[in-house]
Amino acid sequence: MRILITAQAIYSHLAPLVLPVAQRARAAGHEVAVATGPSVIEHVEKRGLTALTLPHLQSMGEAFQSGELQPPPGMEKAGSVTLELAPDFFAATFVGHLAESSAQDLLEVAKDWQPDLILHESTEYGGYLAAERLGIPHGALDIAPMAPYAHPAVTKELNRQRSKLGLAPVDDPWHPFRAFRAGVVPEDFYPTDSRLPNARYYQVPAQTAQAGLDPAIAQLPSSRPLVLATLGSNATRLPGGAHTLLNTIIETLGDLPVTGVVALGADRAPQQWDGARPDNVHLTSFVQQELLLRSSDMFLTHAGFNGTREALTAGVPMVAVPLFAEQSHNASRLQELGVGTRIDVQNVTHDSLAAAVRNVLDDRSYRFRAQGIQRRTHALPDLDRLVKDAAALAA
Repeated sequence: MRILITAQAIYSHLAPLVLPVAQRARAAGHEVAVATGPSVIEHVEKRGLTALTLPHLQSMGEAFQSGELQPPPGMEKAGSVTLELAPDFFAATFVGHLAESSAQDLLEVAKDWQPDLILHESTEYGGYLAAERLGIPHGALDIAPMAPYAHPAVTKELNRQRSKLGLAPVDDPWHPFRAFRAGVVPEDFYPTDSRLPNARYYQVPAQTAQAGLDPAIAQLPSSRPLVLATLGSNATRLPGGAHTLLNTIIETLGDLPVTGVVALGADRAPQQWDGARPDNVHLTSFVQQELLLRSSDMFLTHAGFNGTREALTAGVPMVAVPLFAEQSHNASRLQELGVGTRIDVQNVTHDSLAAAVRNVLDDRSYRFRAQGIQRRTHALPDLDRLVKDAAALAA
């Protein structure tokens, strides 16, 4: 079977699920290709996978720089306030501009590659549109469970794009996901109204680092709780590099009876950090996050879904400080599930952050509930089963 997997031209949309699924599908004997934009095609090729370039598919950053897309209102304040993901922006950007570009490119690609099945990561609507136009089965790999897929603005834009391809309108906002949606957290992570009958859930294998844990981190004191903190790979790209927020995090951990590890961001060397440097907080540019979470007591996070999933898989409770995109929805869901607490950026002070960290560490119920999700995650089938289930759509 020829399986085409599509993804946004954003590394974080590729690495955790799309690339591992492609590798498992190839190992199962299928012909597999991953289609995405030029800026990230190298990451597909590095895995030894067939890469199909969609020449007109830009990342959001590229689209902002070119002027083809306008950043969401308030983006200049990112890092100093929490920006909620507006459904209208999601619709115009992901279901509109980016999907239109990728769908047209995919229809050209399909003339030669001729897929039997298209799997699209959940924010990449071009794969869905192309599959509908070609009349072939399709399914979604859900990398962002809390995005506003069911909002009326999304359905309206979806039908606008369908009309351009000569497709009839749909009334069901979940139409792109109905045939098959592969989730990578247990069903109870999803709010009740977004649990679909044909959704299935799988566990993502650990992305084991080639080298072991950084020896400097391995040798940190073990007499106090270990708190891992990171604002993700995009923190250094935010206005001011989110310096004030990072500094508050470091100062606060420094005043608490914990051992802190703070990842400043890959583009920011610890030697160049000009903020606080308390003795009990280890600063690093990059941390082997998935590996370190296994021995962490708490995760202070921006609530990106990849990190959220990794922490839940490790049974680690969280303090979430969402920055932008769907992070605020993830953070609220963590709070609803009782596995973490949320503080918006504009409400982060030394006192408010210290109180949140103390509460999550001292109230063991956060840990117990996180470990419950961990157990349910470990009971999920693996990605080999995902490939079999997806392939059955075209059998």
